[in-house]
Amino acid sequence: MSGENAGVQLAARPRLKFIDMARSIAILMMLEGHFTGSALADKYRDDNNWLFSFWHNLHGLTSPLFFAVTGVVFVYLLSRSTNEPYFQNERVKKGFGRVKMLLFWGYFIQFDFITFFRDTRYGFEFYGKLKNANFLDLIGSWFHDILVPFFPTASTSKAWIFTYHFNWFQAFHVLQSIGFGIFFLLLVFGIYKIIKKGPLYLYYLIAALILFVIYGYLKEHIKLYGVSEGIKTIKDPGAFIPQGAPKFIQNMIYGEFSDFSFVRYSGYVLMGGMIGAIIRHYEKNVRKWWFGITFIAIGLFFNVAGQSLFHELDQFTNWIGLTAHGCFENNTTGFARMGQVAMLLGTLMLVDANFKINAPLFLKMGQTTFPVYIVHVIILYGGIVGIGLDPELWYHRQFDPWVSISISAFFITVFVIMVKYIEPLTELYYKVFGIFYPKRKKLRNE
Repeated sequence: MSGENAGVQLAARPRLKFIDMARSIAILMMLEGHFTGSALADKYRDDNNWLFSFWHNLHGLTSPLFFAVTGVVFVYLLSRSTNEPYFQNERVKKGFGRVKMLLFWGYFIQFDFITFFRDTRYGFEFYGKLKNANFLDLIGSWFHDILVPFFPTASTSKAWIFTYHFNWFQAFHVLQSIGFGIFFLLLVFGIYKIIKKGPLYLYYLIAALILFVIYGYLKEHIKLYGVSEGIKTIKDPGAFIPQGAPKFIQNMIYGEFSDFSFVRYSGYVLMGGMIGAIIRHYEKNVRKWWFGITFIAIGLFFNVAGQSLFHELDQFTNWIGLTAHGCFENNTTGFARMGQVAMLLGTLMLVDANFKINAPLFLKMGQTTFPVYIVHVIILYGGIVGIGLDPELWYHRQFDPWVSISISAFFITVFVIMVKYIEPLTELYYKVFGIFYPKRKKLRNE
C-alpha cells in the first residue's frame, strides 16, 4: 500500500459503492442483451434504424465493461496490502483458485449431456483413414476397441471409430477468458513484487498495451486470412493460430470458436486492473469531484480523438520500422470501449460521492454475477443439460421488438428474485449436490 494511504485504517474505509454499481450494471446489460438479442427477429435488425443502432452499440459495451470491472474489483482488493510474501497473500491464493474454477466451469457449462448420451448410443461413424485423425478422434478409436465386443453389429475395421461431437465443448468463451485475465493480473502483480519499483498501476498499463498491440497484429491476420463476417464465417481454417495445434488451444487465440479469445479480451481485464490500482493508490481522493471528472475526460478523449491519435502513432511506428499493418489503429474500437468504461466509472464515482445510495438489491446483483451467469447460460443456451431457449427454432430470432423486450424483462425479474433469495437457494444447492463438496460439509460439521 502506498504511503499516502498508510494512515487510513482499513476498517474505517467506507465501501466504494460505485464498484458494485458498475458490476450490477454490467450483469444487467448482459442479461438484457442476451435475452433481447436471442429473441429479436432478423427483419428488425436494421442499422439504419436509430433505436436498433443505439441498442446494438450499447450491447457492444457489455463485454468490455464486464471484463474491465472484473479487473477493477480484483486488483482493488488484491492491492489492499502489498507487504506480504506473494504466495502468502490471501488474495493471491483466492485468485489462483478463482482461475481454476472459471476454467472448469467455462468448459463444463459448454458440455451437453443430451449430445453426450446420444453419441454414446449412436456414436460409431466412418472416418476413412485414421492417420489424419486428431487427438479426440484417437480417443474415440480407443473407446471403439473397448466397446466393440458389446456391439457385434459394429464394424471391426479401424475406419470406424467411436466419436463424440465435442467441437463446441472445446470453445473458448467468457468464463475461460476471464480466468486467463485474472491469471495475467496475478502474473503482473508477481512481477511487481519482484521488481518493487514504481506504482502498481503502471505495470498493468504496460501489460495491457503489450496485449493490445499483439491483438492488433492478430486482428490484421484475421482480416487478411480468417473470416469475412464475424469469426464463425470461415474462409481459411488453415489460418487458425497456432497452426496444427489442438482445437481447444487454437480457440484460446484464434480458432473456429474463439469469440472471447484471451488475446482480445484480457487487455480489458488488465486495463481494469490498472484502474483498480489507481483507485487504491489515490483512495483518499476518490470521492473528490475532480477524480471522477478526470475519468470522464480521459474516456471522452479516447472516444473523440482516439482513431486520429492511433493513426498518427501507426504512421510514426511504421516509419521507424517498429510496427506494421496498423496494429495501433486496429485497437481503436477497444480503446473507445475502454474510454466508455472510464466515463461510466467516473459518472458512478460522482454519484457515489454526492448521493446516498440505498439500493441493496441492486448492489447485490453486482455481488452475485457468477451464479447469475451460470444459470442464464443453462436457461438460454442449454448449457450442461442440452435444452435451452436459443437453440430452439421456435424461439431463436422469432419475435418483434415488444415481445423481445418483454421476454428480457421477464427473465431479468426472475434473476433479480433469484439474487434476493440467493442465500437459501445456495443452501438448497449444497444440500442437493453436497456429495460434490466434501470439504464444505466437513467445515459445517466442525
